[in-house]
Amino acid sequence: MKTTIKKLFLFLFLLFSISSVQAQTILLNQIGYKPISEKRAFICDSDVKTFKIINTSNNEVVYNGEISSPKYWESAGKNVSITDFSSIQKSGKYTIVVGNSSKTITIDNVVYENLGTKSLEAFYLARASETISEKYAGIYARPLGHPDDKVIIHASAATDKRPEGSIISSPSGWYDAGDYNKYIVNSGITVHTLLQLYEMYPEYSKNLKLKIPENSNQVPDLLDEILVNLRWMLTMQDPNDGGVYHKLTSKNFCGMIMPQDDKLDRYVVMKSTAATLDFAAVMAKVSRVFSKYENEYPHLSNLCLIRSKNAWNWAQKNPNVLYVQPKDISTGEYGNKNIDDEKYWAAIELYLSTKNEVYLNHLPTDLKITTPTWSQVESLGAFSLISSTDKIKDGKIKDKIELIKQNLLNTADQLYKINQKSPFKISMNSFSWGSNSDLANQGLLLLHAYTISGEKKYFKAAEDCLHYILGSNPLNMCFVTSFGDNSPKHIHDRRSSADKIDAPIPGLLVGGPTTTAKSDCGEDKYKSTFPALSYADMECSYSTNEIAINWNAPLAFLVNAINAINK
Repeated sequence: MKTTIKKLFLFLFLLFSISSVQAQTILLNQIGYKPISEKRAFICDSDVKTFKIINTSNNEVVYNGEISSPKYWESAGKNVSITDFSSIQKSGKYTIVVGNSSKTITIDNVVYENLGTKSLEAFYLARASETISEKYAGIYARPLGHPDDKVIIHASAATDKRPEGSIISSPSGWYDAGDYNKYIVNSGITVHTLLQLYEMYPEYSKNLKLKIPENSNQVPDLLDEILVNLRWMLTMQDPNDGGVYHKLTSKNFCGMIMPQDDKLDRYVVMKSTAATLDFAAVMAKVSRVFSKYENEYPHLSNLCLIRSKNAWNWAQKNPNVLYVQPKDISTGEYGNKNIDDEKYWAAIELYLSTKNEVYLNHLPTDLKITTPTWSQVESLGAFSLISSTDKIKDGKIKDKIELIKQNLLNTADQLYKINQKSPFKISMNSFSWGSNSDLANQGLLLLHAYTISGEKKYFKAAEDCLHYILGSNPLNMCFVTSFGDNSPKHIHDRRSSADKIDAPIPGLLVGGPTTTAKSDCGEDKYKSTFPALSYADMECSYSTNEIAINWNAPLAFLVNAINAINK
C-alpha cells in the first residue's frame, strides 16, 4: 500500500514538474492590435517550437505558426522567442496557444480609442485650484485643492518691485507628478507635445471628445485642457522684467494626502534662463494655434506672443542663469547645465510666429535631433519647423529645414536599427529614469519621420513602442493604470494614495523599469538587477512607479497619432 502511494506521489510530482516546464508566459499587447498592425507575442526562455491562433467565436484554428529561434536580451537576461501572427487582419477575439498556455487577443480598429481619451482626461484629474467634478471625474471627484491665490515670493526670486515675502496669485495648471508642485520646465515639453498633436492631426483632434467642463464650447477639448496649464504659466512671468520663475512649490514635499488637505505655504522660486526660454517657446507656439480661435478667446494669441518676446528679451540679457536649488527647498529641481537647446527651441517657435529671420541666426549650422526630454528640447523646435514647411516661402530657410529633416530621419534610422536588432522589437537599449516616457518619445519621433518620408518602417517601429508599453515586455505589465490584464496598482501619486479608492487614477503612464535609484523602497524590493526588470509596483518606488505630466503627454501623442493615422 505504501509503495502504491509513493508511486502515485512520484507520478503526480513528475506530472506537475513537466506541466511547470511547459507553462509559458505569453507576453503581448494586453489591449489589442489594429487589423493592419504587425502583431507579435514574445516568449522567454522556452523551447516550444510552434503556436496556434484560435478564433474564440467558433473555436476554429485560424493560424498555425512557428516560433522564432531564441535571442538573448542583455537588458533582461532572457532568451526571447517571437510568434508573429500579423497576417490575421479580421477584427475579433482570438486565443493564442503556446505549449499548455494561452492568452486572449483583441483585434479591432477602435482598440485604442478609450486609451486615447483616458490618457488625455488624466490631465483634467491633475488640475489644481478647482473642484474636480463628479460629472466628469466619477469616483475620482475631489474638492478644490491649492487655490494658489496667496503665493509667496521666495528670497531667490526677490526683486526690488517684488521683494521677498510679497504675495502673488498663481492659480490653475496641472500638478506635475506624484506631488502637488508645478514646474515650468516640465510644463514646457508637456504643453508642446499636446499642441503638436493638435497641429499635426487637427481634424482628429477637433473630434476628440473629453470629459471636461469645457466640452460644450466651440474650441476643441484638447486645446481647452491645454489652456488650463497655459493660464497658470502666464502667471509665472514677472511682468516687470519678463523673466519666468522656475517653479511654484512648497518648501518640502507634503505627505501622502489629498490636495485639499495640503496646507503648506507655497512659493515661486528663482527665475532661470531655462524656464524663461521654455516659456518663450511655448507661448510663441500657443500664439499660432489660438490665432484660429480669436472669437472664443479674444486677444489670447496676441498676448501670448507679447509675453513670448518679453521672455526672449530677458533671456538675451540673462543668457546663463542656471537654476540652483535654494537650501530651504527640497522639491523637484529640474536643473540643467546646458541650455543651448532651450534657446534653439525658442528661436524656432518665435521665427514661426513672427517670420522674423533674426531668430534663426541663433540656430547652429547643423541642428542635432535627439529623443526629446525635459532637459533636451531642440527636437521640439525641429518638430514645429518641419511641420510648417508648406507655410515658409524663403528658399534659404527651406534649405535649413531640409537639413533638419534629414537629421531627424538619420536619428529615426538609428532607432529603427535598434528596433530590428532588439529581441523585443523596441528602439530603446537603455533604461534611464522614466524609461517608458523615453520609449513613448521615441515613438513620437518615429511618427514625425513617417510623416516626413511616408516610409512605413517608421510607423511600424512607433507601434512597436506602444506594444511594449502595453504589455509586450518581459515584466508582462501594461504600464498604463487601469488598462490591460496586469497594470500598476500602487503608483507613487498622492491623489491615488489618499483617495481611499482601490484602483489608481486611470490612464496614467508610470515611469517604468530603471536601475538608477533603488534606495526609494530599498534594493531588496527590486527583484532583479537587470535594467528591463528592475521595477516595483509599490507606492514608495518613485523611481519606477511615479507618474508625471511629461510622461503622459508622449503616451497621449503616440496613441492618438496612431488612431489619427489609421483613420
